[in-house]
Amino acid sequence: MNFDFSYLDMAFKNGKVITVNENDDICEAVGIKKNKIVFVGSNKDIEKLIDDNTKVYDLKGRTLMPGLIDSHIHPILMGLIRPDLESPIISLFGDNAKSVEEILDKIKEAAKLKKPGEWISMWGYEPSLLKENRDPTIEELDSAAPENPVHCMEGSGHKSMYNTKALEYIDVFGPEDVSKYPEGEVEVKDGKLTGMVYGHTHFLVWSKVGYTEKDMVRAAMLSNDEMLRAGLTSIHDMGACDKPSYHTMQKLCRSRKFKPRVYMALHSIYGKPFSKEDNAHFLALGFQTGLGDEYFRIGSCKFMIDGGSSGPSCYTREPYDHDPTLLREKGWEREEVADYLKMINDAECQATAHAIGDGAVEFMVEGYEKAFKDNPRPDLRHRIEHCTLVDQDLIDRMAKMNICPSVNAGIVAKNGGNYMRFYGKRNKYFGALKSMIDAGIKCSLQSDSPSGPFGIECLDGAVNRYDRVRDIQCDTTQAVTVLEGIRIATLNGAYGSYEENIKGSLENGKLADMIVLSDDILSIDKFDIYKLKVDMTMIDGEVCYVREEAEGSF
Repeated sequence: MNFDFSYLDMAFKNGKVITVNENDDICEAVGIKKNKIVFVGSNKDIEKLIDDNTKVYDLKGRTLMPGLIDSHIHPILMGLIRPDLESPIISLFGDNAKSVEEILDKIKEAAKLKKPGEWISMWGYEPSLLKENRDPTIEELDSAAPENPVHCMEGSGHKSMYNTKALEYIDVFGPEDVSKYPEGEVEVKDGKLTGMVYGHTHFLVWSKVGYTEKDMVRAAMLSNDEMLRAGLTSIHDMGACDKPSYHTMQKLCRSRKFKPRVYMALHSIYGKPFSKEDNAHFLALGFQTGLGDEYFRIGSCKFMIDGGSSGPSCYTREPYDHDPTLLREKGWEREEVADYLKMINDAECQATAHAIGDGAVEFMVEGYEKAFKDNPRPDLRHRIEHCTLVDQDLIDRMAKMNICPSVNAGIVAKNGGNYMRFYGKRNKYFGALKSMIDAGIKCSLQSDSPSGPFGIECLDGAVNRYDRVRDIQCDTTQAVTVLEGIRIATLNGAYGSYEENIKGSLENGKLADMIVLSDDILSIDKFDIYKLKVDMTMIDGEVCYVREEAEGSF
């Protein structure tokens, strides 16, 4: 590609420029023309290209690097969740809920703002962090909101407490009605409904809540602001509220109101029937993955096999270490997964599925192997979402097929202490980034926000494997170096959406998607990288965000 070097629109100099190119070169300066990078090199050489019309930024030793690409995130869900009681989803994350009593008080206050029959929707509590060390009960929810259905979801999003009025939406009025749903998904103890609902049945109940398109637009724009502050320049949107979500995100991206570039998976949080319908419609039209432009593209055909890591409710080969009696959710059978993957592979589209436990990951790997037996398509870069618990055999088999897992290793920073209890020795292959890159796999880094931390905090979890909530050092077998983590969180994310030739590294001809950090990430103690701030976020050559404290520092 030929460039007109007669001028630069913008020049960044005196920095620690992490290029993420083939050699992992560290440079001093970057030059921008319009929306492209046209120079990467030394301070001395960039001076020759600067004229009176060039906007010059002095990095003063700070890191300039490619913008982060979060390969699994839910922007609309992130924005729907807010602490105030009038929010579409009331946040129970972190300090928003320290006890069952506090949750019940919020429900009572929210009920005062609702008409009888209107839903109260909440998300984010972690039972082990509550004062009472338990879930709220169905009796407590009924008492707090006798006239309103209540959706009170645990942090992973894969199980939820519902009150009696909510369960009536799926025609569950007593324990005798649960047999119409998969075994164990509507919990019964001592002959009574507990209100706890798991898996696809939980998603079915959730689909009854209903969020307006106005709610979704506002939510997306709130997430836009949070993502820019965190240095996210591209995201792989892994689904929300079905058709209204697709419409909202495409519309906002086209108008350039939503700034991060979006790779939109075909998936609904409302469960198996919804996602199957979405994928079937797309495949029937004959389109291929990647349809769209640099701002919004149609992504993977996605489905969901198992539960969450944090409940836990994922489908593991062996029972959980801390409680072998807990339900290990399995929403798809082995042969069903294989048939579905073959259908997507034969349609020349990219397949993926939520698969956290090693049992679910095994279903995916085996399914791809069967699909490849008749029609090997490593060029499709099929994925596995989360791919949290694995072993070396599964990794080696993925590598042979160029499977590109999107791994939520960063969630260790939020819940790693629990994972040490839940999975015991299996933590040596929890979020196995190190073993994956050693095997030649182009794995990417994801937050799964709102369930996990995003931005630099997600990178911290992958590098340090330290639970910042409980102050616990977790197993470091799969910890990666800072440079390895940055590559996984940038260029590998671009590879997972077939876009590594236009973004993901700082090289001539690529899109000017970059971030400036508050310090030099390669010089500070790696244990302290979670303290770093994003001073600037640039997308498409446009400065979209400057941290208030950093204004005037360039």
